[in-house]
Amino acid sequence: MDQPLIDPATAGDTAMCKPEALLDVAGKLGDSLLPRLRAAAYQVPDLSPAAPGSWDIAQGYGETVRRARVATGDSLQFVMEQVQRIVDDLAATANTVRDADQRAAGAVPRT
Repeated sequence: MDQPLIDPATAGDTAMCKPEALLDVAGKLGDSLLPRLRAAAYQVPDLSPAAPGSWDIAQGYGETVRRARVATGDSLQFVMEQVQRIVDDLAATANTVRDADQRAAGAVPRT
């Protein structure tokens, strides 16, 4: 999809939805981006509890690293949920458009 589906300069009041394009984008997000985000969650480095030793300042830094790791994991989880929501919304919109097209053409909608 190198070209926009609708040229805003010539679209006027026209709106067009190509279900295949929506499903293509949803597929790419679901097949490519989501697995990479899931994998990234397991690649965040961790610091062993023994790493700072008994030095209190180093232990404080260790605690900061632990909180940062948890926050990073939480952020990745949030992003994965949002990407999944987008994938689901794209697929639902594509299916709604297909159903509407079928109804408009007098065909029996999908079940």
